[in-house]
Amino acid sequence: MTWSAKLTAILFIVLTIATSCEDPSNIGLELDPENNQIGVFYQEISLSASVVMEDSLSTTNTGVLVYGNEESAFFGKTESIGYSRLFFNRDLARPRENAVLDSVRFLFNIREVLTADTINPKTINVHLLTEQIRDVDYFNFSSVAYEPTPSFSATFDFTDRQDTIVSTKINNILTEEMFAELKNGRYFQDIFAFREFLPGLAFKAEEGENVGFSTSVGNNTGFIFYFKNEGDTISRAYPIATGINFNLARHFSQVINDPTGTPIEVVTDKNKAYILPDFVGSKSTMGLQLKLDLSPIDIFLDTLSNVNFNQVTLELGPLVNFSINESPITLIPYFTNETNLRLSRTDIDPPFPLFVQQDGSVQVDIATSDPVAAFGAAHLFLTNNLKSYNQLLTSHINAVYRKKLKRTDFLLIPGFVNGQSRTISIDYKANLKEYVVRQNNIKLKIFYSRGRSL
Repeated sequence: MTWSAKLTAILFIVLTIATSCEDPSNIGLELDPENNQIGVFYQEISLSASVVMEDSLSTTNTGVLVYGNEESAFFGKTESIGYSRLFFNRDLARPRENAVLDSVRFLFNIREVLTADTINPKTINVHLLTEQIRDVDYFNFSSVAYEPTPSFSATFDFTDRQDTIVSTKINNILTEEMFAELKNGRYFQDIFAFREFLPGLAFKAEEGENVGFSTSVGNNTGFIFYFKNEGDTISRAYPIATGINFNLARHFSQVINDPTGTPIEVVTDKNKAYILPDFVGSKSTMGLQLKLDLSPIDIFLDTLSNVNFNQVTLELGPLVNFSINESPITLIPYFTNETNLRLSRTDIDPPFPLFVQQDGSVQVDIATSDPVAAFGAAHLFLTNNLKSYNQLLTSHINAVYRKKLKRTDFLLIPGFVNGQSRTISIDYKANLKEYVVRQNNIKLKIFYSRGRSL
Protein backbone atom coordinates (compact mmCIF):
# COMPACT_ATOMS: atom_id res chain seq x y z
CA MET A 1 0.00 0.00 0.00
CA THR A 2 1.36 3.42 -0.92
CA TRP A 3 1.84 6.16 1.71
CA SER A 4 -1.00 8.22 0.20
CA ALA A 5 -3.31 5.21 0.44
CA LYS A 6 -2.29 4.66 4.07
CA LEU A 7 -2.94 8.33 4.86
CA THR A 8 -6.37 8.17 3.25
CA ALA A 9 -7.23 5.07 5.29
CA ILE A 10 -6.00 6.68 8.50
CA LEU A 11 -8.02 9.87 7.92
CA PHE A 12 -11.11 7.82 7.15
CA ILE A 13 -10.75 6.03 10.50
CA VAL A 14 -10.22 9.35 12.30
CA LEU A 15 -13.35 10.91 10.82
CA THR A 16 -15.39 7.77 11.46
CA ILE A 17 -14.50 7.76 15.16
CA ALA A 18 -14.84 11.56 15.56
CA THR A 19 -18.33 11.54 14.12
CA SER A 20 -19.56 8.31 15.73
CA CYS A 21 -22.08 8.07 18.55
CA GLU A 22 -19.43 6.99 21.02
CA ASP A 23 -18.72 9.36 23.90
CA PRO A 24 -15.89 11.63 22.68
CA SER A 25 -14.19 11.32 26.05
CA ASN A 26 -13.31 7.75 25.11
CA ILE A 27 -11.22 8.96 22.20
CA GLY A 28 -7.70 9.57 23.41
CA LEU A 29 -5.53 6.89 21.89
CA GLU A 30 -3.40 7.24 18.79
CA LEU A 31 -5.36 5.86 15.89
CA ASP A 32 -2.42 4.23 14.17
CA PRO A 33 0.09 3.28 16.86
CA GLU A 34 1.97 0.95 14.48
CA ASN A 35 2.83 3.69 12.00
CA ASN A 36 3.00 6.23 14.83
CA GLN A 37 2.60 9.10 12.37
CA ILE A 38 -0.69 10.78 13.22
CA GLY A 39 -2.46 10.81 16.61
CA VAL A 40 -5.89 12.27 17.33
CA PHE A 41 -6.78 13.05 20.91
CA TYR A 42 -9.81 14.38 22.73
CA GLN A 43 -9.74 16.63 25.77
CA GLU A 44 -12.66 18.18 27.62
CA ILE A 45 -11.91 21.21 29.77
CA SER A 46 -14.42 22.56 32.26
CA LEU A 47 -14.59 26.33 32.52
CA SER A 48 -15.90 28.38 35.39
CA ALA A 49 -18.00 31.49 34.96
CA SER A 50 -18.80 34.54 37.04
CA VAL A 51 -21.44 37.23 36.75
CA VAL A 52 -20.69 40.91 36.24
CA MET A 53 -23.16 43.75 36.69
CA GLU A 54 -22.37 46.38 34.06
CA ASP A 55 -22.02 49.91 35.36
CA SER A 56 -24.00 52.82 33.88
CA LEU A 57 -25.80 50.99 31.08
CA SER A 58 -27.26 53.72 28.88
CA THR A 59 -30.73 52.93 27.57
CA THR A 60 -31.30 56.30 25.89
CA ASN A 61 -32.75 56.22 22.36
CA THR A 62 -32.28 52.51 21.71
CA GLY A 63 -35.32 52.53 19.41
CA VAL A 64 -37.36 50.35 21.78
CA LEU A 65 -39.21 50.69 25.06
CA VAL A 66 -38.49 47.82 27.44
CA TYR A 67 -41.07 47.16 30.15
CA GLY A 68 -42.16 44.13 32.10
CA ASN A 69 -42.91 42.52 35.44
CA GLU A 70 -41.19 39.20 36.13
CA GLU A 71 -40.17 36.91 38.96
CA SER A 72 -37.77 33.94 38.92
CA ALA A 73 -35.73 31.87 41.36
CA PHE A 74 -32.40 33.08 39.95
CA PHE A 75 -33.02 36.77 39.10
CA GLY A 76 -35.65 37.57 41.73
CA LYS A 77 -38.30 40.24 41.12
CA THR A 78 -37.65 42.44 38.10
CA GLU A 79 -39.75 45.39 36.99
CA SER A 80 -38.90 47.41 33.91
CA ILE A 81 -40.51 50.69 32.82
CA GLY A 82 -40.30 52.37 29.42
CA TYR A 83 -40.42 56.18 29.23
CA SER A 84 -40.96 58.27 26.10
CA ARG A 85 -41.73 61.77 24.94
CA LEU A 86 -44.42 62.30 22.31
CA PHE A 87 -44.33 64.11 18.95
CA PHE A 88 -46.96 65.88 16.88
CA ASN A 89 -46.76 66.77 13.20
CA ARG A 90 -46.83 70.54 12.67
CA ASP A 91 -47.27 70.03 8.92
CA LEU A 92 -50.54 68.18 9.41
CA ALA A 93 -53.78 70.18 9.68
CA ARG A 94 -55.23 70.12 13.18
CA PRO A 95 -58.94 69.77 13.89
CA ARG A 96 -60.92 72.97 13.43
CA GLU A 97 -62.74 74.62 16.30
CA ASN A 98 -66.04 72.99 15.33
CA ALA A 99 -64.55 69.52 14.77
CA VAL A 100 -66.23 66.48 16.29
CA LEU A 101 -64.21 63.63 17.78
CA ASP A 102 -65.15 60.22 16.38
CA SER A 103 -62.74 57.99 18.29
CA VAL A 104 -59.23 57.66 19.66
CA ARG A 105 -57.03 54.60 19.36
CA PHE A 106 -53.65 53.88 20.87
CA LEU A 107 -51.25 51.68 18.90
CA PHE A 108 -48.46 49.53 20.29
CA ASN A 109 -45.80 48.33 17.84
CA ILE A 110 -44.90 45.15 19.72
CA ARG A 111 -41.48 43.80 18.88
CA GLU A 112 -41.29 40.98 21.45
CA VAL A 113 -43.44 39.45 24.17
CA LEU A 114 -41.31 37.37 26.53
CA THR A 115 -43.32 34.95 28.58
CA ALA A 116 -43.64 31.22 29.18
CA ASP A 117 -47.40 31.71 29.32
CA THR A 118 -48.71 32.76 25.91
CA ILE A 119 -52.19 31.34 26.57
CA ASN A 120 -53.40 33.99 29.01
CA PRO A 121 -53.82 37.61 27.79
CA LYS A 122 -51.29 40.22 28.92
CA THR A 123 -51.97 43.76 30.13
CA ILE A 124 -50.11 46.99 29.30
CA ASN A 125 -50.57 50.01 31.57
CA VAL A 126 -49.81 53.50 30.26
CA HIS A 127 -49.18 56.34 32.71
CA LEU A 128 -48.91 60.08 32.05
CA LEU A 129 -45.54 61.61 32.95
CA THR A 130 -45.55 64.44 35.47
CA GLU A 131 -41.90 65.28 34.80
CA GLN A 132 -40.28 66.10 31.48
CA ILE A 133 -37.63 63.90 29.89
CA ARG A 134 -34.58 66.11 29.53
CA ASP A 135 -31.88 66.20 26.88
CA VAL A 136 -29.48 64.15 28.99
CA ASP A 137 -28.28 60.57 28.94
CA TYR A 138 -30.51 58.15 30.86
CA PHE A 139 -29.40 54.79 32.22
CA ASN A 140 -31.11 51.56 33.22
CA PHE A 141 -31.40 52.91 36.79
CA SER A 142 -32.83 56.31 35.74
CA SER A 143 -36.45 57.37 36.07
CA VAL A 144 -38.82 60.34 35.74
CA ALA A 145 -42.01 60.90 37.74
CA TYR A 146 -45.37 59.68 36.45
CA GLU A 147 -48.93 59.51 37.71
CA PRO A 148 -49.45 56.47 39.98
CA THR A 149 -52.76 55.51 38.33
CA PRO A 150 -52.64 54.44 34.66
CA SER A 151 -54.25 56.85 32.21
CA PHE A 152 -55.45 53.74 30.38
CA SER A 153 -54.80 50.01 30.23
CA ALA A 154 -55.16 47.46 27.47
CA THR A 155 -55.20 43.66 27.50
CA PHE A 156 -54.15 41.63 24.46
CA ASP A 157 -53.99 38.00 23.40
CA PHE A 158 -50.52 37.17 22.07
CA THR A 159 -51.11 33.44 21.58
CA ASP A 160 -50.60 33.47 17.80
CA ARG A 161 -48.12 36.32 17.33
CA GLN A 162 -45.75 38.22 19.59
CA ASP A 163 -44.37 40.65 16.98
CA THR A 164 -47.34 42.65 15.82
CA ILE A 165 -49.12 46.00 15.99
CA VAL A 166 -52.02 45.99 18.42
CA SER A 167 -54.38 48.81 19.34
CA THR A 168 -56.99 49.74 21.89
CA LYS A 169 -59.84 52.25 21.86
CA ILE A 170 -59.62 55.03 24.45
CA ASN A 171 -62.36 57.35 25.65
CA ASN A 172 -61.47 59.14 28.86
CA ILE A 173 -60.69 62.53 30.37
CA LEU A 174 -57.14 62.51 28.99
CA THR A 175 -58.17 62.05 25.35
CA GLU A 176 -60.99 64.60 25.70
CA GLU A 177 -58.54 67.15 27.07
CA MET A 178 -55.99 66.36 24.36
CA PHE A 179 -58.59 66.80 21.61
CA ALA A 180 -59.78 70.08 23.11
CA GLU A 181 -56.22 71.39 23.12
CA LEU A 182 -55.70 70.12 19.57
CA LYS A 183 -58.60 72.32 18.45
CA ASN A 184 -57.46 75.26 20.57
CA GLY A 185 -53.87 75.00 19.36
CA ARG A 186 -52.15 76.92 22.14
CA TYR A 187 -49.95 73.96 23.11
CA PHE A 188 -49.30 72.94 19.51
CA GLN A 189 -47.41 76.05 18.37
CA ASP A 190 -44.01 74.56 19.23
CA ILE A 191 -42.54 71.44 20.78
CA PHE A 192 -41.64 73.16 24.07
CA ALA A 193 -45.20 74.30 24.78
CA PHE A 194 -46.39 70.82 23.81
CA ARG A 195 -44.05 69.18 26.35
CA GLU A 196 -45.37 71.47 29.06
CA PHE A 197 -48.85 70.19 28.30
CA LEU A 198 -47.94 66.55 27.64
CA PRO A 199 -44.49 65.54 29.00
CA GLY A 200 -44.77 61.96 27.79
CA LEU A 201 -45.79 58.45 28.80
CA ALA A 202 -44.58 55.61 31.00
CA PHE A 203 -45.24 52.02 29.88
CA LYS A 204 -45.62 49.27 32.47
CA ALA A 205 -46.66 45.60 32.59
CA GLU A 206 -49.17 44.17 35.02
CA GLU A 207 -47.75 42.77 38.23
CA GLY A 208 -48.06 39.00 38.51
CA GLU A 209 -48.32 38.30 34.78
CA ASN A 210 -44.61 37.41 34.47
CA VAL A 211 -44.04 39.03 31.09
CA GLY A 212 -41.54 41.31 29.37
CA PHE A 213 -42.32 43.59 26.42
CA SER A 214 -40.21 45.32 23.80
CA THR A 215 -42.14 47.98 21.88
CA SER A 216 -40.69 49.85 18.91
CA VAL A 217 -40.69 53.64 19.17
CA GLY A 218 -42.12 55.53 16.19
CA ASN A 219 -45.27 56.23 14.16
CA ASN A 220 -46.93 52.98 15.20
CA THR A 221 -46.71 53.52 18.96
CA GLY A 222 -48.98 56.34 20.05
CA PHE A 223 -52.38 58.01 19.76
CA ILE A 224 -54.46 58.45 16.61
CA PHE A 225 -57.35 60.92 16.84
CA TYR A 226 -60.14 60.33 14.31
CA PHE A 227 -62.37 63.38 13.81
CA LYS A 228 -64.62 65.22 11.37
CA ASN A 229 -64.55 68.90 10.57
CA GLU A 230 -67.85 70.51 9.71
CA GLY A 231 -68.96 69.23 6.30
CA ASP A 232 -66.74 66.13 6.34
CA THR A 233 -68.30 62.80 5.38
CA ILE A 234 -65.29 60.65 6.34
CA SER A 235 -63.01 60.87 9.34
CA ARG A 236 -59.61 62.53 9.32
CA ALA A 237 -56.69 61.23 11.40
CA TYR A 238 -54.22 63.13 13.56
CA PRO A 239 -51.39 61.17 15.25
CA ILE A 240 -49.60 62.05 18.48
CA ALA A 241 -46.99 59.36 18.73
CA THR A 242 -43.55 58.36 19.98
CA GLY A 243 -42.15 59.23 16.56
CA ILE A 244 -43.01 61.04 13.36
CA ASN A 245 -41.64 59.49 10.15
CA PHE A 246 -37.98 58.70 10.93
CA ASN A 247 -37.75 61.14 13.84
CA LEU A 248 -38.02 59.21 17.11
CA ALA A 249 -38.99 60.88 20.38
CA ARG A 250 -36.43 60.76 23.19
CA HIS A 251 -36.93 57.62 25.26
CA PHE A 252 -35.25 55.26 27.72
CA SER A 253 -35.94 52.19 29.88
CA GLN A 254 -35.46 51.53 33.57
CA VAL A 255 -34.92 48.23 35.39
CA ILE A 256 -35.73 47.74 39.07
CA ASN A 257 -34.46 44.44 40.47
CA ASP A 258 -34.97 42.90 43.89
CA PRO A 259 -32.67 39.85 44.16
CA THR A 260 -33.48 39.07 47.81
CA GLY A 261 -33.16 35.36 48.50
CA THR A 262 -31.62 34.54 45.11
CA PRO A 263 -28.06 33.52 44.09
CA ILE A 264 -27.40 37.03 42.71
CA GLU A 265 -28.22 38.91 45.92
CA VAL A 266 -24.45 38.92 46.60
CA VAL A 267 -23.91 41.01 43.45
CA THR A 268 -23.67 44.50 44.92
CA ASP A 269 -20.76 46.20 43.14
CA LYS A 270 -20.64 47.22 39.49
CA ASN A 271 -18.02 45.78 37.11
CA LYS A 272 -16.95 43.21 39.70
CA ALA A 273 -16.87 39.50 38.91
CA TYR A 274 -18.83 37.32 41.35
CA ILE A 275 -18.28 33.55 41.26
CA LEU A 276 -21.51 31.76 42.12
CA PRO A 277 -21.37 28.12 43.31
CA ASP A 278 -23.98 26.33 41.22
CA PHE A 279 -25.63 28.50 38.58
CA VAL A 280 -24.75 31.60 36.58
CA GLY A 281 -26.93 33.67 34.31
CA SER A 282 -27.42 36.82 32.29
CA LYS A 283 -30.34 39.22 31.83
CA SER A 284 -30.52 41.95 29.19
CA THR A 285 -31.22 45.62 30.04
CA MET A 286 -30.59 44.71 33.68
CA GLY A 287 -26.89 44.69 32.73
CA LEU A 288 -26.01 41.29 34.24
CA GLN A 289 -23.42 39.58 32.00
CA LEU A 290 -21.50 36.31 32.04
CA LYS A 291 -17.71 36.24 32.25
CA LEU A 292 -15.87 33.06 31.24
CA ASP A 293 -12.56 32.25 32.92
CA LEU A 294 -10.35 30.66 30.25
CA SER A 295 -7.27 30.25 32.46
CA PRO A 296 -7.66 26.41 32.57
CA ILE A 297 -6.65 26.37 28.91
CA ASP A 298 -3.21 27.73 29.87
CA ILE A 299 -2.31 24.66 31.92
CA PHE A 300 -3.47 22.36 29.16
CA LEU A 301 -1.57 24.18 26.40
CA ASP A 302 1.64 24.11 28.45
CA THR A 303 1.59 20.31 28.35
CA LEU A 304 1.50 20.16 24.55
CA SER A 305 4.15 20.29 21.86
CA ASN A 306 3.97 20.01 18.09
CA VAL A 307 0.17 19.74 17.96
CA ASN A 308 -2.58 21.16 15.79
CA PHE A 309 -6.13 21.73 16.94
CA ASN A 310 -8.57 20.02 14.61
CA GLN A 311 -11.74 21.17 16.31
CA VAL A 312 -12.39 23.22 19.44
CA THR A 313 -15.98 23.82 20.51
CA LEU A 314 -17.18 26.09 23.31
CA GLU A 315 -20.45 24.81 24.76
CA LEU A 316 -22.75 26.39 27.35
CA GLY A 317 -25.65 24.20 28.26
CA PRO A 318 -28.09 22.74 28.36
CA LEU A 319 -29.74 25.88 29.75
CA VAL A 320 -31.89 25.72 32.86
CA ASN A 321 -35.63 26.07 32.08
CA PHE A 322 -34.74 26.42 28.41
CA SER A 323 -36.89 28.73 26.26
CA ILE A 324 -35.95 29.60 22.67
CA ASN A 325 -38.29 32.60 22.92
CA GLU A 326 -37.01 34.08 26.19
CA SER A 327 -33.25 33.58 25.68
CA PRO A 328 -30.86 35.60 23.50
CA ILE A 329 -30.29 33.88 20.15
CA THR A 330 -26.65 35.00 19.84
CA LEU A 331 -23.91 35.97 22.28
CA ILE A 332 -20.81 37.96 21.33
CA PRO A 333 -17.60 36.71 23.03
CA TYR A 334 -15.83 39.98 23.84
CA PHE A 335 -12.25 39.97 25.12
CA THR A 336 -11.94 41.03 28.75
CA ASN A 337 -9.45 40.92 31.65
CA GLU A 338 -9.36 41.74 35.35
CA THR A 339 -11.20 45.02 34.67
CA ASN A 340 -14.29 43.02 33.59
CA LEU A 341 -14.79 45.52 30.78
CA ARG A 342 -14.87 44.96 27.04
CA LEU A 343 -11.38 45.45 25.62
CA SER A 344 -10.84 47.64 22.56
CA ARG A 345 -8.19 48.51 20.00
CA THR A 346 -7.33 52.07 21.03
CA ASP A 347 -5.01 52.59 18.05
CA ILE A 348 -8.16 52.77 15.90
CA ASP A 349 -10.38 55.86 15.82
CA PRO A 350 -12.96 55.37 17.18
CA PRO A 351 -11.75 52.52 19.43
CA PHE A 352 -12.91 49.15 18.10
CA PRO A 353 -14.28 46.52 20.54
CA LEU A 354 -12.40 43.23 20.44
CA PHE A 355 -14.15 39.89 20.19
CA VAL A 356 -13.27 36.40 18.97
CA GLN A 357 -13.22 36.27 15.18
CA GLN A 358 -15.19 33.56 13.42
CA ASP A 359 -13.56 30.21 12.87
CA GLY A 360 -11.46 29.89 9.72
CA SER A 361 -10.74 33.62 9.54
CA VAL A 362 -7.63 35.62 10.41
CA GLN A 363 -7.28 36.13 14.16
CA VAL A 364 -4.21 38.38 14.36
CA ASP A 365 -3.40 41.72 12.71
CA ILE A 366 -0.08 41.02 10.96
CA ALA A 367 0.89 44.70 10.95
CA THR A 368 0.45 45.27 14.70
CA SER A 369 0.31 41.74 16.20
CA ASP A 370 -2.93 42.82 17.89
CA PRO A 371 -6.20 40.91 17.66
CA VAL A 372 -7.96 41.58 14.38
CA ALA A 373 -10.49 44.42 14.49
CA ALA A 374 -13.13 43.18 12.06
CA PHE A 375 -16.90 42.69 11.88
CA GLY A 376 -16.69 38.90 11.91
CA ALA A 377 -17.59 37.69 15.39
CA ALA A 378 -17.62 34.04 16.41
CA HIS A 379 -21.13 34.29 17.85
CA LEU A 380 -22.30 31.67 20.28
CA PHE A 381 -25.56 30.47 18.72
CA LEU A 382 -28.46 29.08 20.70
CA THR A 383 -29.49 25.71 19.31
CA ASN A 384 -33.01 24.48 19.89
CA ASN A 385 -32.18 20.77 19.72
CA LEU A 386 -29.22 20.91 22.12
CA LYS A 387 -30.74 23.68 24.28
CA SER A 388 -27.30 25.22 24.57
CA TYR A 389 -24.96 27.86 23.12
CA ASN A 390 -22.21 26.54 20.84
CA GLN A 391 -19.41 27.90 18.69
CA LEU A 392 -16.18 26.68 17.09
CA LEU A 393 -13.04 28.33 18.47
CA THR A 394 -10.48 26.24 16.58
CA SER A 395 -8.70 29.13 14.85
CA HIS A 396 -8.69 31.18 18.04
CA ILE A 397 -7.14 28.42 20.18
CA ASN A 398 -4.58 27.64 17.48
CA ALA A 399 -3.52 31.31 17.52
CA VAL A 400 -3.29 31.30 21.33
CA TYR A 401 -1.27 28.07 21.31
CA ARG A 402 1.22 29.48 18.81
CA LYS A 403 1.67 32.62 20.98
CA LYS A 404 0.30 34.82 18.22
CA LEU A 405 -2.62 35.85 20.37
CA LYS A 406 -2.70 36.56 24.09
CA ARG A 407 -5.22 34.44 25.92
CA THR A 408 -7.99 36.51 27.51
CA ASP A 409 -11.22 35.80 29.30
CA PHE A 410 -14.55 36.27 27.53
CA LEU A 411 -17.43 38.57 28.40
CA LEU A 412 -20.53 37.08 26.79
CA ILE A 413 -22.95 39.83 25.79
CA PRO A 414 -26.19 39.35 23.81
CA GLY A 415 -26.02 40.86 20.34
CA PHE A 416 -25.09 40.31 16.74
CA VAL A 417 -22.20 41.62 14.64
CA ASN A 418 -23.37 42.25 11.08
CA GLY A 419 -20.48 41.95 8.67
CA GLN A 420 -22.42 43.39 5.73
CA SER A 421 -23.72 46.53 7.40
CA ARG A 422 -20.66 46.72 9.69
CA THR A 423 -22.82 47.27 12.77
CA ILE A 424 -23.16 45.71 16.20
CA SER A 425 -26.67 45.30 17.58
CA ILE A 426 -27.61 46.42 21.08
CA ASP A 427 -29.76 43.44 22.07
CA TYR A 428 -28.29 43.51 25.58
CA LYS A 429 -30.27 46.70 26.32
CA ALA A 430 -33.27 46.28 24.02
CA ASN A 431 -35.23 43.49 25.75
CA LEU A 432 -35.47 41.43 28.93
CA LYS A 433 -34.12 38.15 27.53
CA GLU A 434 -32.28 35.92 29.97
CA TYR A 435 -30.61 32.54 30.44
CA VAL A 436 -29.26 30.44 33.30
CA VAL A 437 -26.71 27.62 33.07
CA ARG A 438 -25.09 25.26 35.58
CA GLN A 439 -21.43 25.90 36.32
CA ASN A 440 -20.54 22.31 35.43
CA ASN A 441 -22.15 22.62 31.98
CA ILE A 442 -19.63 25.08 30.54
CA LYS A 443 -16.94 23.25 28.58
CA LEU A 444 -14.33 23.39 25.87
CA LYS A 445 -14.38 20.22 23.77
CA ILE A 446 -11.07 19.78 21.99
CA PHE A 447 -9.90 17.44 19.23
CA TYR A 448 -6.20 17.79 18.45
CA SER A 449 -3.56 15.86 16.56
CA ARG A 450 0.11 15.38 17.22
CA GLY A 451 2.62 15.04 14.40
CA ARG A 452 5.61 12.71 14.73
CA SER A 453 8.75 12.74 12.63
CA LEU A 454 9.29 9.74 10.28
